[in-house]
This record gives sequence, structure tokens and C-alpha cells, in this order.
Amino acid sequence: MTKILGIDTGTNSLGWAIINKDAEGKHLLEKGVNIFQEGVKVEKGVESSKAAERTEHRSTRVRYYRIKLRKIRLLRILSDNHLCPPLTKEELAAWRLKKIYPKTELFMQWQRTDDNAGKNPYACRHRCLHEKLNMDILTDRYVLGRAFYHIIQRRGFLSNRKEQGGDDSGTVKEGISQLTQEMNAAGYEYLGDYFHALYNKGEKIRKHYTARNEHYLAEFRAICEKQELDQDLAQKIEKAIFDQRPLKSQKGQVGKCVFERNKTRCPASHPLYEEFRMLAFINNIKIKTPDDFELRPLNAEEREKISPLFFRKSKKQFVFEDIAKKLAPKKHYGFYKRSGDSGMPYLFNYPMDTPVSGSPVTAALRDLFGDDWVNALCEVYTLGEGKSRTDIVNDIWHVLFFYSDNVKLAQFAKDRLQLADHEAQVFSEISLPSDYASLSLKAIRKILPYLRKGLIYSHAVFLANLCEVMPPYEWGNEGMREAAIDNIIREMGRYDARDERTFEVCIKDYIKEQYHVSDEALKKLYHPSMMEIYPRVRPNDKGEYRLGSPRIDSVRNPMAMRAMFRLRKLVNRLLEERKIDADTEIHIEFARELNDANMRKALANNGLNNQKDNERARKNIIELYKEETGKTIEPTDRDILKYVLWEEQQHICLYTGKQIRIADFVGDNPAFDIEHTIPRSVGGDSTRMNLTLCDSTFNREVKKTKLPTELANHDDIMARIATWSDECEKLDKQIRKQKGLSKGATTKEQKDGIIEKRHELELKRNYWRGKYERFTMTSVPEGFSRRQGTDISVISKYARLYLKSLFKHVYTVKGIATSDFRKIWGIQELYSKKERVNHVHHCIDAIVIACIGLDEYNQLGAYYHDEENHQWYGASKASFQKPWPTFVEDIKKVQDEILVFHHTPDNMPKQGRRRIKIDGKKVLCKGDAARGSLHKDTYYGAIEREGEVKYVTRIALENLDEKGVDNIVDDSVKAIIKKAIAAQGFKAAMASTIWMNEEKRIPIKKVRCFTAVKKPLNIRTQRDKSTKEYKQQFHVANDDNYMLALYIGQDKNKREKREFELVNRLEAARYFRTSNDKVSVGHNIVPIKSAHDYPLAYTLKIGTMVLLYEKTPEEVWEATKTELSRRLYKVIGMSSMAVEGSSYGKITLRFHEEARQSKDVKAKNGAYKQGEDLRPAIVMLHTPTQFKALVQGYDFEINELGEIKRLR
Repeated sequence: MTKILGIDTGTNSLGWAIINKDAEGKHLLEKGVNIFQEGVKVEKGVESSKAAERTEHRSTRVRYYRIKLRKIRLLRILSDNHLCPPLTKEELAAWRLKKIYPKTELFMQWQRTDDNAGKNPYACRHRCLHEKLNMDILTDRYVLGRAFYHIIQRRGFLSNRKEQGGDDSGTVKEGISQLTQEMNAAGYEYLGDYFHALYNKGEKIRKHYTARNEHYLAEFRAICEKQELDQDLAQKIEKAIFDQRPLKSQKGQVGKCVFERNKTRCPASHPLYEEFRMLAFINNIKIKTPDDFELRPLNAEEREKISPLFFRKSKKQFVFEDIAKKLAPKKHYGFYKRSGDSGMPYLFNYPMDTPVSGSPVTAALRDLFGDDWVNALCEVYTLGEGKSRTDIVNDIWHVLFFYSDNVKLAQFAKDRLQLADHEAQVFSEISLPSDYASLSLKAIRKILPYLRKGLIYSHAVFLANLCEVMPPYEWGNEGMREAAIDNIIREMGRYDARDERTFEVCIKDYIKEQYHVSDEALKKLYHPSMMEIYPRVRPNDKGEYRLGSPRIDSVRNPMAMRAMFRLRKLVNRLLEERKIDADTEIHIEFARELNDANMRKALANNGLNNQKDNERARKNIIELYKEETGKTIEPTDRDILKYVLWEEQQHICLYTGKQIRIADFVGDNPAFDIEHTIPRSVGGDSTRMNLTLCDSTFNREVKKTKLPTELANHDDIMARIATWSDECEKLDKQIRKQKGLSKGATTKEQKDGIIEKRHELELKRNYWRGKYERFTMTSVPEGFSRRQGTDISVISKYARLYLKSLFKHVYTVKGIATSDFRKIWGIQELYSKKERVNHVHHCIDAIVIACIGLDEYNQLGAYYHDEENHQWYGASKASFQKPWPTFVEDIKKVQDEILVFHHTPDNMPKQGRRRIKIDGKKVLCKGDAARGSLHKDTYYGAIEREGEVKYVTRIALENLDEKGVDNIVDDSVKAIIKKAIAAQGFKAAMASTIWMNEEKRIPIKKVRCFTAVKKPLNIRTQRDKSTKEYKQQFHVANDDNYMLALYIGQDKNKREKREFELVNRLEAARYFRTSNDKVSVGHNIVPIKSAHDYPLAYTLKIGTMVLLYEKTPEEVWEATKTELSRRLYKVIGMSSMAVEGSSYGKITLRFHEEARQSKDVKAKNGAYKQGEDLRPAIVMLHTPTQFKALVQGYDFEINELGEIKRLR
């Protein structure tokens, strides 16, 4: 007897089923569905981290806070030196800690602007640059301080030498350059002068990009020099204004080495990695000259010829053709696999457009220190005493990698490398690529000696860890060590591919016999395809098995990690309930969407393109069919598929060469129909890759179950699909180009875009290659049907390894196989009705997956053979035994029998944990960590109209819709816009410039509009308070409610009465922030009793499950499982509404199996009634007559298996 657990994984779902397989057949034991939140946020098809928006807002807050700290530091210096009105330490501390801005009359007056009197910050800066102020006069001192205080408010952009690309080399850099040119053209040396002139002309200033050093620092130093400011004071002020804290190290985010688990990956800029990359590539190059019979590795002379190509400063990357030109006469070389190059005298194992990475950092160091740059560095480095050559190279690289300031780097070059000023400047300008290798520096150092000996990468890796394997006495002696290495390399060269043992086994056997190395020691050898593995699960103290954490350094995909953690919860629950054990067989299907984000985008784009192609095909069929026959037709999905194949084949039959018209395959009795290139009876599938449009007669009478290579006219067939091979070559070329572009990408966004494009091209290439290769197969390998479309994604590999850490038998089932068996077993129609609308389809898939084993795959060929005989020759209809006799009936019952488990975590009370340094020691610090949006981002203004306070917001004109025009606050602006709309039409008017005053060239860019907000949240007080109370707060709209508390009591007549209280997310965050303080506050998030002294019955949150009843709670516990399923709902919304002066709590519920999006589900109002038609969504009031339910956490619990446990 064998238990089989079938699992269908999705991005936010797990369907599972357990079947029992014994001598009598299979039986369904358990089943269920888990639904959880995706690990990423997807809005309008754009995917982002769930924390990205929150992180961005937090970064903005931190940036503003640091600006405030800089101002406070400067004001303290200015105040102490009488350069601004006096401010006490207490006043500045209150601003820093309590956000209470110092508002003394003198300080506020110091900051005020009076254009009539010529008093503004730009005038102060201009005066300080050109007039020597009298420091004995307090007002003059205040003018100087005001200039400094204005500079700190906007101190310009500072370029970081470590940053590659981005704004530094884009818009900002161009803007800075343009500003400098404008200043020079206007005759101004300093920024303050130029902006003063613009200010006096009434021109905009804020639109300019400015540089910190080039513009602001230069002006600051000019002011200090003009005013003859004390040097110590000038340095203090300069530090307060311009000091930049170093960026936080991101080293902890770097992945781990695949060979040395505890070591982080090496930056790609390290000279040793550049040498490693260069040698690995050179050692893999093979050439065939007129004197050679076959491809061979490069000899020493050829290697020496091409090495300089890698050290060109002008070419950080180049194409392989540069190497070919060095080794072969002009235009006498080619790629050995390219048919057009077969006659060339010089052939290589790389296409000519293959991108090759140079060694830019090494090239820059060679340019400065000469070809023998390492020895030159050792001679001049003043801190090199007692250090090895490698250590000195490492020191210099560390300086280049970690210094962010060019000036400091140039000073290091002069002091420590004894370079002249010009050379030091060149050294400081060496740019480093920002990406990382896949190996650590430790592993690279071990591999390099073998690459230098000319070994290919896989062999060098295999020998790299010999130092940990060989006996110490053998390895400690240099002569014996070198002899052993040479002997092993010689043995590698003698390996015979006909040996039944693998290459690695042969070499291990040689080392074991020759040097008496134990099997345990041999395990330490590296392997080129090493993967991080999960440790084998051991039983706990009670002898029970539980899966451990799936977290692993090699998988950083949040969506996949979320799915694997939920998989762990499910499996461990099944183990705990003893429904499975370590001997259970696991069948699992992984969703393609669990790939990395770039592959998900590529798959989504590919799907959209296919939809567009299908829609275009549908329209073309209708038009072409009418042209040929004069008849109208509504194409079926099969017709559309035929049309797509017809276009791929350029309107001819690949087998007969006959021309195909549209009417030949669409309509009644088509002469051409779909054919399987690899017949399904021998292992072919029904994907488009395996389909062609073929002459029906030829298919039935000639091809039958033959492979294309078995047909007499195979050469003619191959000539007709030659364009497919050309298409593969063209796509290969484009893919190589994208790989080259990705190496040169300077930002993450740019690199992601290139990788996404490459994945799209690879999907197309793989399609055409798979289609073409099916016509060249001389036999169908065993298990071909099971391997078709094998998922090679990282997540599927690691998820399988994760399960293998406990279970002995883990098999991956492909989506195409699941689809085929659904059709064969007669449940596809039922499945299609539930797909995308009901979560139950995940469970149906899991049952099918559990039932697909090796026996089913083996019987598949015979089934398709019988089906073809039935279709062509009228033989009896093919049949495939169902997993058990009542299989279809049981599948139909699934919807009524399962309770879907929804995992909705409440992250509001969770505390963030970070390790911070206090007095040099790392301390675990707990803090507030409210997840999610506390309110909507938009701030609203408040105005009074007709005695009523109304809330308004500014909307950009291009974002205004037609209905919004009537909501414009300012009547004159509204009239102008309506006039423009009447003249041009709405779209044209919004696309053009609408002038507020055309004569003065003042356009309307934004308009104030009334909003529907009636009761906003007041999140904080304005700094500068208005005299009007309604303008003293920052107003925002509530985003969501966190909790609804329901209080139940009785009135004097013993009738049930209810009251409710809503807690929004902002209030909840404030509560948990307070309650997490060290001093207990002694209150709950909601009162224990209501205003009328009713006790708290329960609280509802988003995701809370409820079981509805009509009259009494006992109905639920007496209900059958089918009835229970119809009563289970999930809370998805809570709000309040006012009716005739009374306030009601409104609760929105969704049926637990409902899978459609909220916008596609229409909620119905009212209480639950037994026997009613199923409502996918319900809206209820909190009243006793409507909301009658048992609540999760109070009355019952539901676990991952969908099992209900009564609590009271």
C-alpha cells in the first residue's frame, strides 16, 4: 500500500490531495485548498516588492529628518557665533525630538522675505560674494548667516564615483552641465549671482539641476574668502553644510558562493576575478585550422596573441570576432555549427557575435603601472611591508571599491602609491562595475592556478579543492604537490568516454588508489554543477518528522519563498495529523509564475502576444473565408490554431508541398487538419510545438505513427522548414546581443529590462528549435513524454530538493501532462467551468497530479495509438482506465466537500527587529513595524463654502476627466477650461495648453477640485497654524479599516442589542506603537464594554472566517459538510454607514471558494437563509437581524487542512 500526496502550487494557492494506492487500485483519502497572499505586489500588470512603496516613503521621511538635523547643527553654530538670532539648545532639541519648530519673533523675521525692501536669500548670497560685510555690525552678521542657511536648504547633487549610470550620467548630469553653460554665457561665476539675477527677473529657479561641489561648495568658499571668515569657523560651517555620511554597506545582501557556503560572492571588479573570467573563456576556445582534422584548444602562442584584447581601456566588452581576426586571415573564419561557414578554412566553437567581457580594472592598472603592474605596485606601495603580492593587490582593489570620494582617492594614490598629481587623478577616475560573480574570492583563488595551467573551467573546478583532500605530507612538499597535480591532469587527459564510469568517478578512483585518500575526504572536492542543498530532516525528540525552513541563499524570489513557506505549513500539518509520513510519495506541479520576476514578465508578455495573434487570426479567418467562399463563419479555437500553424508553414503542407487555401482547413470536411509531428502514441504531446497543418490523406495513409525522419521524402520536408533553422539562428544572435547589453547595463532597471527581453527571445527561440528538432529525431528517447517542457527554473529545482530532504520519492508533474489527463479522464469540461472562478480547481488539479505516475505515462502511448486508429480507420474508441470507478463523480462532489483555508496574516502587531550598534556592541532592537498603508497618500486642503467645510485636492490637468471639470473650485478657471473644451473637444483641449493668461504666457497646469471626502483623518498639526481651525491639520482619506469590534447585550425588555466600533489602520498603528513601549499603558485597542455597557463579543478583521446561520448557532454544528461549505465566508471589508441619523456597521463577506476579483463579483445584501441560492459575496449590517455568524478565533478554528474545530 502506497500513499501519494499530489500538490498543485500557484503564486497564491496550494491544492492538495492524498490518494491510497494498493492492489485493488487507487482511492481518494483527503483533499483541500490553501489560499494565501502573493509574495509580491501587482498593480496594472506591474510587479513590485510589497515593501517597495513603504520603503520609498520611509526613505523620504529619513531624508527629510536628516535635512532637519543638518539645519539644526548649522543653526547651533550660527547661533553660537552670532550669525543668526539666538536659539537655545532646548529650542533646537524640541525641534529635533518633538517637531516643535522654534518660532521666536527674531528668528522668524530673519527668515522672512521682503521683495520691496530687496530682502531675500539670493540677495544675501549676492551681497556676501561681492561686498565685504562689517562683522562688528549684528545685521551684517545675520546677512552672512542667512546666506549660509539658504545654501544648506538645497546643497545640490553629489556624484558618487562608485555609482554607474543612473541620474549621474543621465538627466541630472546633463542638467548640471547645461546650468554651468548658462551661467558662463550670462557672465556669472557663482550660482548665487546667477540665481539672484533670475530672481530679480521673476524667472523660475527651482527647475535647475545643481552640483554640490561645482556650484554650492565653490560659492561657499568664495563667500568665506571674501568675508575673511575665521578658518576654524569656516571649516565647522562647511562640515555642517556639506558633510555626507557614508552609504550603508549592502554586503549583507550579496549572495553566497556555491562552493564556499560561508563566503560572499566576489565583486566582478576584482582583478583576480577578471583574470579568472578571462582564462575560463580563453581555455574554452577551440579552433580548427587548415592543418587540423578537428577542433582543438588554443596553443600557448595563440593564447599569447589574443590576451592583449582583454586589456583594452577603450573596450570593456568586445565580440568574439576580434579574437578570430587575431588568429585567422581576414574573412577566412567562421562558426563551426553555422551551415554557411562550413567551407571556411578557420573554424571556431563560438559565433562571431558572442559578447566577451574584457578586464577594465586590470587594464586601467596596467595603463598606470605598466604590463608588470603587480610587481610595480609591490615596489611603490608604502604599506606593503610583510604582505604578499595577492594581499597588496587586494589592498589596492579595496581602496578603489570602498572609496566614494575622488579627492580622497587621489590623495591615497599620492601618499601610498607615490604617484604624481596627474597619475593620481587618473587613478581616482578608475570606474568599477557594480555586479558580482557567482563565486567567492576564496574559491576563485583556489581555481585560478589550474586555469593558468590551461585547464577548462569544469576540470579546474574539480581540482580546485585538492588542498583539502590530499594528504598533508604530500601537499606540503612543493615538488610532490606539483608532481601530483601533473599526474592527475595527465590522468584526466587519458579519460575514455566509453568508460561506464563518469569522468568524476574515474578521477576520484585514481586519486583514491594513487594517494590513499578516503571516500570522506573525496567529498570535499568541488563539482562544477554544485547546488546548495537542504540538510536531511532528522526526527525530533518525539520521533516525529517536520520540514525545516525552506529559506536558502540561492533563492531570493519572494513569490517563490512565500509559496514554499506555505507548502511547509501544509506538509507539516499533514505530518502532525499522521495523514502522511516519510514514505509517502510526492507528486508536485510547480507554476511557471514562480520563476524570477523577469521571467514572469517575459511569460506574461508572451501570453499577451499569443492572445493578440489569436485575435488577429480570428479576424483574418472571417475575412479570407468570405473572400474565398462568399460565406460567413465564426472561427472556433481549433480553427484559430490551424490558422496560426498555416502562417508558420507559409501556406504549404510540409509533408506534400501542396499549397493550402483558407477553405482547405476551415469549414466542413477540411482537406487539411492538425497533425502531431511526434505521434502521441510514441510520446508526443499536444503543444503547438508538436503540431503542423497536414494533408489529411497523407497523414492517415502515409505518415501514420511514423517520425518525419522515417518518411521517404524527408529531405524535401527539411528543405521546406529551412526557414525555421534560420529563425533559430537569428534569435540566437539577438539573444547574444542582449547578453552583451546586460553586461554593460549600469542600473538595475536597465539590466532587468534587458534580461526580460532576453527571456522573451529565448521563449521564441526554444519554440522554433523544439519544432525544428522534432523533424530531425531518428528515435524517441524513453521518457520523452515525461520530459517535454521540463521546468528548469531555479525554484523547481530547490523546491524538489527541499521536499527530498524528508521524502524518499518526489516526482515533478508537468502542467501539460495534467491538462492531457484531465481530458482523457473526462473532467476537462467540469474543470473549465471552475477555472478562474472557483478555488476548487486547484484541488481538482492536485487529485489528477496525485493519480499521474509512471504506469499512466506508459499507458499513454497505447491510448493515443488506439485513438488514432479510431479516428482514421474507424476502430473501436480508445479508452483509458480511470484512477477508480467513481473518479468523475467524486470530482464533481469536491466543490461541496472542501473548506478552503485562507491564510491572511495580521502584520499590524508585529515588531520589527534589527541589530544596531550601541557602544560598539550589537544589540537586538525592537521597534514598530506596521505593515501596509495607514492612510491614502493624497493630502486634502480644506475650504469653507456656504458655511460648510469642503475638502479639495490639486489635480494635474492631464489627469482630469470630463466629470471632474464640474468639480473645479475656482469659477474663473472652470470657465476658461469649459470654453477650451467647447472649442476643441475634451481630449484635444486636455492635450493642448490652456492659458490662464496667454499674454503673460501663464498656463493652467493644475486645478483645485472638490472631492467626495467628508470625514478625513487628521494625521498631524500644521507647523504654521492658520487662524481657521479647519486648516490647522493635515487631512488624508482613510485607506482601510483594521478592525470592527462588535458588542452584544440586552435592553430592558431582554431583546438583543448590538453596538460596534471601527478601528482604522492609523489608529491601530498608534495603539500598537504605544502598547509596545516598555511601560504598560493599561488599555486595549477597543474598549471592553460599549457606551451602553454591552460586553465585547468579538472582533472582525480582514481575512476572518465566519460560519453563517439563520436562527441558532446549532444549525452550523448539525449541518452536513456540504451545508457547512455553503455557510463559510471570509471578511473582506468593514465600514460604517448612516441611515436616518443612525450609524450601522457594514460587513462585506466573500464565499470561501470564490476566486474572481472583487470588481467581477456583485455582492448581495441581507441576512443568510437556509436553502438560499449561493451568494458569492454578501453585505450585512452589524444588527442582530442580519449578521448571524460564528466567528473564527472565538467560536471555531479552521486549519490548513480545512478542518473545523469547535471552540465553544
